[in-house]
Amino acid sequence: MLPDNAQRWLDQASQRLKWSKTASGGFHSDICGTDWDRFIERQAGRIYMFLLDALGPFYTEPKRTILAIEDGFHSSGANASFEPGTGQVRLCPTYVEGKPGITLEKLCHEFVHASLDGFPEGDPFYEEGEVDYSVWVLAHAPYWEPYRRDMIEVAAYNIKCRRDRAMKTQSDYDRKRWAGGLYAATAYGPYIIARLRQKKAEGDLTW
Repeated sequence: MLPDNAQRWLDQASQRLKWSKTASGGFHSDICGTDWDRFIERQAGRIYMFLLDALGPFYTEPKRTILAIEDGFHSSGANASFEPGTGQVRLCPTYVEGKPGITLEKLCHEFVHASLDGFPEGDPFYEEGEVDYSVWVLAHAPYWEPYRRDMIEVAAYNIKCRRDRAMKTQSDYDRKRWAGGLYAATAYGPYIIARLRQKKAEGDLTW
């Protein structure tokens, strides 16, 4: 649960954008070769509109064609990716197909990266940790209905997995990523979205 005023802001944003539920936003996907590509296209358009409202203009516009993630990245455990500078978003078709909560969470995560692409990259404490937590906050918007609960659960599970990996102390990346999300939750809480939007508006592209 979010504090009432933070939830109210998400409720108001959802109300402003309720008419965009069927908009594709010009996004295209053929990664699954099934009707799920149409779901990906619709949700990519809706996510784009919501983040435009929540975080302001995208620093790097996400490319309108969603591609399948490369085999090498998937083999290393990645199920989605964003390419800084170019805006290319990729998803693993077998991971997202038929799973609305996962599809929404992964697309939202990569689109948040696009929105914040001007911030310094390379440090998972900020670059991934803050995005993991931000997506969990954004998932509470009624805008995602009827998949809102699924999206919240997937975002929470993602953070839990980051914690589990960090506790195994096998990877500095995993430790930093989880710690960054924990810091964001403790230092900024659900107001992190307003903080990031303000920093972008002021041209202060620092974490």
